Amino acid sequence: MNSPAQVSALIIDVADPERLAAFRPETKLERTWRTIGIRGTGSDTWAANDVFVPEHRVIFMERLTQGTWPAPTGEAMYRLPFVPLAILSLLGPLLGIGRAALNLVVEKMSIKGMHHTFFTRQSDSVGNQIQIAEAALKLKTARLHAYSIADEADATAARGNAVDHGGRAEYRAACGYIAQQVLDAVNILVNVHGAAAFETSNALQQYWRDINTGARHAGLKSFVGYEIYGKSLLGITEPISPMI
Repeated sequence: MNSPAQVSALIIDVADPERLAAFRPETKLERTWRTIGIRGTGSDTWAANDVFVPEHRVIFMERLTQGTWPAPTGEAMYRLPFVPLAILSLLGPLLGIGRAALNLVVEKMSIKGMHHTFFTRQSDSVGNQIQIAEAALKLKTARLHAYSIADEADATAARGNAVDHGGRAEYRAACGYIAQQVLDAVNILVNVHGAAAFETSNALQQYWRDINTGARHAGLKSFVGYEIYGKSLLGITEPISPMI
């Protein structure tokens, strides 16, 4: 591979430990993942310079996004659109964190006081009751959208079809919308719980950090997804991202 642009646009199959070990003498691990949230992914960078990559170990991103890569079989799973499938997988942890945050706050509301009010418990406050309901519905809305994308994509592939541009545009927008719903819900829950949410011993602060980091992944930028979908609805063919 001679072109740096080509190298940056490929995926190398190094899932096999032996193959990865073969690359290690010519590669360098750069500790680039220094974040306050989603630390567990360990998303550091392997840098490789002047490393020969056999052609059969390369899949160009353009072929994946356009669905023109040589699928190994005709199974339905290989007709699933790459970008929505990849982005949707980012949402599973966010949905789980949102549910964990809701469970924690609800559990504590019946025993946690509400300072500077006459309420002895947070759960006695109608204002808190309304906010908890809103957060729970936002999380359910997020789950329903995520399940809808998965179900529709599976059904289309099972029929032997590929998801068209309009469908992929909608999925991209929906994924950003899902992330925003979870982010909004967790922020509401933190407001209900109060400043104690930011104690280092409180799991809620970790949920807050992870959500605020994960929901800002490039693939989940809501305004980009909305523009892609809006252009599709209006018949505007101007591309703004290859990731669709």
